[in-house]
Amino acid sequence: MKQRILAFDLGTSGVKAVLLDMAGEVLRVATESYPLYNPSQGYAEQDPEDYWRGVCTACRRVMASADVAPHEIAGIAFGTQWKGMIPVDSAGKLLHRSIIWLDSRASEEAALLNEHFGKPIFGPTDYWAKLFWLRRHHPEVIERAAVILEPNAYLKWRATGVAASDISNCFTRSPDAELDTLYSEVLAFADIPREKLPPLVKPTDLVGHVTERAAAEMGVAAGVPVFGGNNDIFGIAVGSGCAKEGCAHVYFGSSGWIGYTVPHSSKELYFCPFDEQRDVAIFALQAIGLAFNHAVRMLYASEMSSLGDRVFAFVDGEVDRVPAGSCGVFATPWFFGEREPLYGADARGSFLGLSSVHGREHMVRAVMEGICYQLRMGAEYQSTQHGRRLGKEICVVGGGAVSGIWMQMLADVLNVTVRVPTSPRHAGAVGTAYSALIGLSVCTDYEDAAKRVRTERIFTPRRENVAVYENGYAIFRRLYRALSDALRAM
Repeated sequence: MKQRILAFDLGTSGVKAVLLDMAGEVLRVATESYPLYNPSQGYAEQDPEDYWRGVCTACRRVMASADVAPHEIAGIAFGTQWKGMIPVDSAGKLLHRSIIWLDSRASEEAALLNEHFGKPIFGPTDYWAKLFWLRRHHPEVIERAAVILEPNAYLKWRATGVAASDISNCFTRSPDAELDTLYSEVLAFADIPREKLPPLVKPTDLVGHVTERAAAEMGVAAGVPVFGGNNDIFGIAVGSGCAKEGCAHVYFGSSGWIGYTVPHSSKELYFCPFDEQRDVAIFALQAIGLAFNHAVRMLYASEMSSLGDRVFAFVDGEVDRVPAGSCGVFATPWFFGEREPLYGADARGSFLGLSSVHGREHMVRAVMEGICYQLRMGAEYQSTQHGRRLGKEICVVGGGAVSGIWMQMLADVLNVTVRVPTSPRHAGAVGTAYSALIGLSVCTDYEDAAKRVRTERIFTPRRENVAVYENGYAIFRRLYRALSDALRAM
């Protein structure tokens, strides 16, 4: 009998159900979207019922597309967005929509926490500040809650009836004694009883088995093992083959980052925990795919309307005819703002160096090059500030990694070899699947899993382009500083 793994990648816009074989190869994919609610300025909420409906619908679709029988599923793992909070009462009733990672309502609560701890360590988007907000503004929710779940714990609970939070998604318990003490102090100050938070598990731990009710909703057999799972940063690190300390990867998604697998530190609240020994540190960009897609929508609206998703292959062909350096055109791809420490809140998009000889293809290429320049700035910041280096090659995953043109640019700008694995769009789900495969003893550990991640394409730096981009990068580094007064005035 053939056996299969189901891995789910739950993001902000929708959930992806991925069917894999026992070697970790992607067989079929199905997606289901759901809404984001913004009831007030700075608020970002989602309905957990939408999460579960999306999981069940996508699950049934992906299994039907592959003609897989329910009993052929050997294991399930969820990979999810992190930092959401979902209070549930003793009867299983939802008490509040999930306040998700994007929400920034808790400025006052962050300030109160910082005052209590005597140092500025909390911000308005932090899990702890928003949990405190819930206590202050909706105390009845906290009182009625039997358990406060995060998205991954919620999906496991819906599938198995067992409440448990994995190490990469948990912000209230830690195997690190120092962090665990800090979390306890935050909960005590916010008056949140710790017993209302689920116990901690490893991503590879067997949490429970699919219940009869969940099996009927998902279209799988009752009794399928469900494992601890992980958040999306963790899954992408594993799916890019970067579980070992010292490895680095780049994620080209809607947002994106350079991620480094580093030794665990008790001093870092904002690293993604990997296990007791390792963390994933990221240098994040506000927009990678978002910025590129916005440029395509602006400049290729007609083609996007007629070609749909095929427009990106069309744009690749257009951009490929433009030489490295975009014939002197520069873009600051900050259409959605950008993050500190390299940029301020006033960062905005612009094109510079345009003349009558330039066309839209030069502008789109300049956006792509600008994103590569930003990633190089991030890599240099990590190197000088923290001693983290990229090495001679780097793995790149995410939707942007499908573009060979863009990957060659990145190799040339960073002057390193770029390695793209099979199924780069689904790296997060592949990494999540390995939480189940290790739990089932098909793999030994995450380093064993990394060896199984197959490279599909390799891009080596082109010497002539490296020289062009050295000059271009020197100019790009000066742009924010040169534009900052005008951007503030605007």
